[in-house]
Amino acid sequence: MNIQRLVKAGALTAFVLFLASCGASKITEEQKAQIAELRRQQASLGEKIRLRQSEIARLESEIADRERAVAKCNEEKAALEQRLAKFPNAWPDYTEPAKDTTKATTGRKK
Repeated sequence: MNIQRLVKAGALTAFVLFLASCGASKITEEQKAQIAELRRQQASLGEKIRLRQSEIARLESEIADRERAVAKCNEEKAALEQRLAKFPNAWPDYTEPAKDTTKATTGRKK
């Protein structure tokens, strides 16, 4: 019987300590306010991150557009430089019209 009494007393003591410790670990109003403020800051920072990420995507798209324009310009420049290097005969497929060696007569008499 002694062992049963000790077990019951130990269980009762553990239960009382458990209830007493629950009251000691409650959050204070100040801590609740801090948690609420931190959650507001977290939401604000999350929104700022999303805005910056969308701005980064927009800027990356603009950079890609400008890089394509530069590449096209460089291709055109290279083509013009090649033709300029062959300057007198820049367009080899062009044939100059033959010059008329006969003199055209006008209908006037002298």
